[in-house]
Amino acid sequence: MGRFRVRAAGGEDAEALAELYVGSGLEEAPRDAGEAARLLQTGSAFLLAEDDGGIAGAVRWREEDGVAWFDLLRSLEPWAGAELVRAVGRLAQDRGLRLARCRAKAARGIEWYFGRLGFLPVARERVSGGEVEVVLERRLPLLTVREQRRGDAEAIALLTGADAWFFAQGARPGWFVAADGERVVGVVSVSDVGGGLARLSAPVLAPGYEGRGLELWMVERAREWAERHGFHSCELPATRELERLRRDLEDRRWELEGARFWHVAQPASGEREEG
Repeated sequence: MGRFRVRAAGGEDAEALAELYVGSGLEEAPRDAGEAARLLQTGSAFLLAEDDGGIAGAVRWREEDGVAWFDLLRSLEPWAGAELVRAVGRLAQDRGLRLARCRAKAARGIEWYFGRLGFLPVARERVSGGEVEVVLERRLPLLTVREQRRGDAEAIALLTGADAWFFAQGARPGWFVAADGERVVGVVSVSDVGGGLARLSAPVLAPGYEGRGLELWMVERAREWAERHGFHSCELPATRELERLRRDLEDRRWELEGARFWHVAQPASGEREEG
């Protein structure tokens, strides 16, 4: 487990995607590269699991009425399917969704398999041909960025190397954590360097949470706090991960200058800039 790289499928993957589903018996699976290309071009979102040997699995997913639904789960190697299901859950969390669901034929072992991934049966439906399908559902932990609490002390210490005692005394102004349910998975902070300038620390994330856009969310949460507390400018170290998010940061009016990003607060509503 954990050895697979998961990514979104693109048009160039149509042929490989069709080959993956050969012999799967899944009714809606693409039968050839042309059909796979049409699915990808008309909004079907597929995730692919890859290892050094190539594509090892795929799944299709969509958001519907606030629920992440997935189907066409196909795995050619042990644990590739499980990794894809977890990836759907991560995508759902990143979009603020709280539920992930799928339908499956009520076959022996299916509920056990999905049960190991946190899914429980919530409905049974009879479909054409008299077969029974089971609807399986997992309630996802809430992924959020919030102010630091006293109970976060040990997790912050593990992520940053700082002394847990400092945080165990209570909430520290300007410190924020990314939390996956009750688990703290990231830290960012704001410090006063004088003259109305706030310095943001580079976001620190637990393994498995990098590259999901949480860094941007954490930076913006810290910046908003700084501006509410009277800082007119913010600086942020231009780490490799943040440079990969440069376009997203620039969309939020961060500017890269040398080894730092800068952000200058807009005048409050009703104020006029001089000059």
